Amino acid sequence: RLMVSITTPSAASPLQGAESMRLGELPGKLRVAGGISGGEFYASNPGPEASDNETLLSNVLFELSGGDPFVSFAAAVGETATPSLLIPPEANQDVDLEYASLTLQGPAGMAIEAGLLKPDAGFEDTYTYNNHNLVLGALASQQPYNTAGIKLTYAGRNLSLNGAYYGKRLDETEYAINGEAADHAWEAGIGTTINELSCRFYHYHVADRRNLTGAVIEHTYKNIYLALNLDRWQWDKALSAQYGSKSSLGGAFYAVPEFGKFCLPIRVEFIEQKSSGIYLDNPETKRIYAATISPTYRYTKASYLRLESSYVYANDGFLDNNGDTKDSRIYLAMELGYLF
Repeated sequence: RLMVSITTPSAASPLQGAESMRLGELPGKLRVAGGISGGEFYASNPGPEASDNETLLSNVLFELSGGDPFVSFAAAVGETATPSLLIPPEANQDVDLEYASLTLQGPAGMAIEAGLLKPDAGFEDTYTYNNHNLVLGALASQQPYNTAGIKLTYAGRNLSLNGAYYGKRLDETEYAINGEAADHAWEAGIGTTINELSCRFYHYHVADRRNLTGAVIEHTYKNIYLALNLDRWQWDKALSAQYGSKSSLGGAFYAVPEFGKFCLPIRVEFIEQKSSGIYLDNPETKRIYAATISPTYRYTKASYLRLESSYVYANDGFLDNNGDTKDSRIYLAMELGYLF
């Protein structure tokens, strides 16, 4: 006999995390979660022979999870277009295994997780209905994607630690050089709370490619959620000589005031990439500025409508349909979503 109890995300945070998207509980402590979203996406200066407008199914994800106090699992199938401010909108119709892992709980807050894992580095989520803003920011566009590996974690009263070793990347073109994918990577991180500020620090090393060191700081003041994400990328020694600069430094600031069913997420970004080519592979593009506003209305606890407007400035960073360089891009988007 199938017994299903329906729960929906809280009104305070309907767009954050699969934990808040639970459909119900099935026999054997199985849980179903996920979401679907889609809409219209426009980006000026998309490049030669590229469309500046696309109707996208931006996310489709079905997650099944469960377990007992000692062993748990989570697996998800779906697709995501994952549009970003630095890349024009592109449709993706490849349904695939997105992540899948088994977690063994150890003593004293220790755990080991193995499978196709989501990284801990970065702030914004690959599955963009989990973010406050609709389109990935410039900073988030270079943060890592899901990878097969094994992860060790520790969770204490006011301290969390993680370390992971990764092998095959789900997206083999990520961080590839001359068509050759990175064969392994590793990650380490620490999280704590300092004076009511939630702080997380991470380091992600892509073998023979580049290194990411970053931090996320979060705080809620009355009805306003605030966050700051700082990233420093550095080329590996074998590659640094190919670029005018061996590193880049960037930050993204987020403010999300809540007014009942309406919220107004704002994101402001600045990246000093110098001649590193980390974010835009153009030696003339030294700096990137971006501002995004994403008015969101929640029809119910699980459904929403988002509008978004973004402006990106990057000297000679974009190409128009004729192949001429342009300094800026305007991104406009509208999305409907339902989380379950």
